[in-house]
Amino acid sequence: MKALASFLSICCVSFATSAATPEIVQFTGVLLQDALGPVAIDLQLPSKDAATLQLSSGFNLELTTPGNPASKDGARIRLVSSNGEVLHTANVSDPGLASVSFAYQICAGSVTFMSPVPSPLPACKVSATTRR
Repeated sequence: MKALASFLSICCVSFATSAATPEIVQFTGVLLQDALGPVAIDLQLPSKDAATLQLSSGFNLELTTPGNPASKDGARIRLVSSNGEVLHTANVSDPGLASVSFAYQICAGSVTFMSPVPSPLPACKVSATTRR
């Protein structure tokens, strides 16, 4: 009887662990850069997967789902410049994560990460020296 109880306990723990990991993770976000219009991101990735989005602005957006070797315990969002410099990394520590909302704002080279996406979307401040 103890062996059966141990077996059921192991099965239940294993099932609970696998049930906590979603099959698909939804990434929704926005990239705001200086005076350019917002770039919307809406991507679903299978659990334990990763993708790199090459944006027309020259930036790369790396998205990694929970269970991937690069982010085993949650999702990772990383913004990388065109020359390969990591500008920001956000780790969302939730192995059961099914969706994440985020925004990057790049104003005059300064990067700001926001999660969730704010409403309304903020605009870059225009300094007196750049207005003419």
